[in-house]
Amino acid sequence: MKKTRCLTAILATLCLTSTAALAIEPMTATIRVESGSLYDYVVVGEHARATDGYDNAYDSVSPGNLNATMGQPYISAVIVHPEWSAATRELRGDIRSLAKRQEWQLAITSSLPKGASLNVALQSDRTTLPKWVKLTLKDVMTKKETDLKAGNYTIPAPGPGTPTKLLVIAEQP
Repeated sequence: MKKTRCLTAILATLCLTSTAALAIEPMTATIRVESGSLYDYVVVGEHARATDGYDNAYDSVSPGNLNATMGQPYISAVIVHPEWSAATRELRGDIRSLAKRQEWQLAITSSLPKGASLNVALQSDRTTLPKWVKLTLKDVMTKKETDLKAGNYTIPAPGPGTPTKLLVIAEQP
């Protein structure tokens, strides 16, 4: 009887520890889009106090692109919310509620000629991900998926002013 209770306690502890270790946790990922010396970035993430709407404390509106305004070469990456008000439609940072799965829609534009290479990668020094989080980049047009934790994704620039749409998908157990 004593051995059974002891074994039961050990198994319960192991199960609870494993479940707790795989709980949904806060995360932040900085995704950088670059070509040569030009770059831009967005920040996506999840936090227990954030909502899936606009939160002044967690989200940041895109400041626009000064190079584009001045007619200089540029890359622009924004998280888009076409359903939101004009002031919050394009975000630099979008932190959402904790969930098993979240998706962010990215729009990338540039002044680069059509076909120029744009490298999309996780900026590891500005990213905090639990090890079990799966972070996928999906090209909306080609449907190709890339594990952002394992590597980068290169896309051809669509040409000046034309947006490329990508999805960032975060999945937690």
